[in-house]
Amino acid sequence: MTMAITLAAGATVFGYVRSQANLSELALSQNVGGTLNFLQERFVIPLVSYTSNSITIYIYNNGQATDQFTQLEVYGPTRLAMDIVYDANYATVNNPPLCRGQTEAASLETPRLGVLPTSFSVKVNYDGSITLTLPTCGGLSFLPGNTYFVKILGQYGNTAVYSQVM
Repeated sequence: MTMAITLAAGATVFGYVRSQANLSELALSQNVGGTLNFLQERFVIPLVSYTSNSITIYIYNNGQATDQFTQLEVYGPTRLAMDIVYDANYATVNNPPLCRGQTEAASLETPRLGVLPTSFSVKVNYDGSITLTLPTCGGLSFLPGNTYFVKILGQYGNTAVYSQVM
């Protein structure tokens, strides 16, 4: 009887320890996979072109994985003059104060940002472009002679920043 109880307790402890080891192994592998994705995601912005109410951003993928992008920020010489954040759902105008608010991204992004099968992506050793239109507001436009900045955020957390005088 003592032997049966010992075997049952041993089997229970073994099962518990094994399941915990499996969970730890899974967490470690996901962490390492995330780190590898971060290291493989590399991109640069070689060129940006402007009109008075839109911006086309060209992105070159020099990494080892297809790049997708989750957020793009466009801001002026000071963030007080212009600061707009584009994501998969909205274009959020932070400045100028008269234009603050959100606009649906569907009408302002070509193609759309986000991590979806139909979202903007760039294959390895290729370039791609995305065109963003400024939300409609009297105080928002790209003015000649000003420096504008573009900051793009990749799916795995890498960023690239580009600045250019219009």
